[in-house]
Amino acid sequence: MIAAVVLAVIISVATAPAAAEENTIRRFCMAAFEAAMANAGLTPPEGMGTFTCDCFLEQVSQGADLNEARETCKTEAAQRFPLDS
Repeated sequence: MIAAVVLAVIISVATAPAAAEENTIRRFCMAAFEAAMANAGLTPPEGMGTFTCDCFLEQVSQGADLNEARETCKTEAAQRFPLDS
């Protein structure tokens, strides 16, 4: 039992920096998404920003470079959330 608790603590401490880094990336992603939508004069559908940033984080964690992840997720979000111009 104690070994399981110690293992859980070690895992949570080891993943804390990764979680903090992911949170920072997510905040930057959402800020960039909101700025891009505002600059385009568009109001994104609810959930589009979260979907796009979740996609971006997933793509990067799977080894995609930043530009590739951005383009992949931009395309997927546009297909899932059509925007009225």
